[in-house]
Amino acid sequence: MRRWHFFVMGFIALVFGLLSLAEYVLVSYGLMLGWLAFYPPEQVEWLTSLPNWVHGVWAAQAVLALVGALCLLAHLRPAVWMLGLSFIALLVLYVWALFVATPTLIALVGGGWLAWVTLGLVAALSFLVYLYARQEKQVGEVL
Repeated sequence: MRRWHFFVMGFIALVFGLLSLAEYVLVSYGLMLGWLAFYPPEQVEWLTSLPNWVHGVWAAQAVLALVGALCLLAHLRPAVWMLGLSFIALLVLYVWALFVATPTLIALVGGGWLAWVTLGLVAALSFLVYLYARQEKQVGEVL
């Protein structure tokens, strides 16, 4: 019998991957549905004017997060590098959005601690899912 935490972490990774890909698709196609309907107009304009390379990195991050989660649930070894690359892509997006973009993401949302905490929690979740997949590979759960 599989350990219960494997399925819990697999489910968390799957939900994270689905939400990442859903947000990317909604923004890319200009669909202001779901939680995006609550974004202020300045934020929507900022999201629609992202450079092409940012869209590419964001797409790669979202697809790798989802496919990596599916591989983790299927006990496949590629889950480890997919989730690792997804985390690295997320860090690249954060560095660009926080320090290079004009205006920066923090300036766009008005600053404050909530934006930093949200970004930190998303990055921590992505990193923890990667670490979990790596650990499961080491113990032989991911083949």
